[in-house]
Amino acid sequence: MLILITGCGVKDEPLKDNPKEEVKEEIKEETEPIYQDENPLKIALYKGGNNYYKKIDEFISPLESYKDIATFSIVLSNENEVNGSIKELYNKVKDSYDDFSKYKIGYNINFTVKDGTTYNETILKPLDLFDYSFHKYLYIWLYDDINTTGWHSHIEKNEYTDTTVMSSIKLMSTESSRDVVDGFKITAFTYDTEDDFNEDGNYRGISSHTLTIKYGG
Repeated sequence: MLILITGCGVKDEPLKDNPKEEVKEEIKEETEPIYQDENPLKIALYKGGNNYYKKIDEFISPLESYKDIATFSIVLSNENEVNGSIKELYNKVKDSYDDFSKYKIGYNINFTVKDGTTYNETILKPLDLFDYSFHKYLYIWLYDDINTTGWHSHIEKNEYTDTTVMSSIKLMSTESSRDVVDGFKITAFTYDTEDDFNEDGNYRGISSHTLTIKYGG
């Protein structure tokens, strides 16, 4: 008897697909335009009176509770000394630029207290006294010396308009002022666009000056 023995067959391999060519899409990297400030104005904080003002980089104060520290004026200059009234000095620069009205004055208050807390507030409009984040340590008032004559009060927040000029700042110490480490840093600046501020709202332009108020005397 013949026994038919069937050998194990080889299973056919499935056909392999031809590899597809990978098409790489060209990815265009989007880059933000580099910020450049072309603001031509100079600015500094000055102290003085009677048509004579001196640029102040540091001011020493006893920081007595609820006593005025000082009033500092804005001059659109970086000279160490200037002569003339604040209004005259401002208008002299104003008349030199056709598009001057687009520039505004702002302030920044920055300091650290003994517990490590840092206060950093940019001021583009006047607020009520207790609306400032730092009011426990420092009181401030802002004045328009350009659009007023004679004696005038501080700018109320509901009085601020596009023509208001925050040309001077008065500071008063509080009972907690001496808790400040390394002094209050007051920066005055001019700006004309939103681009002059970074994503955190801090001024990054080239038209600024910082004054430090320290305890002493």
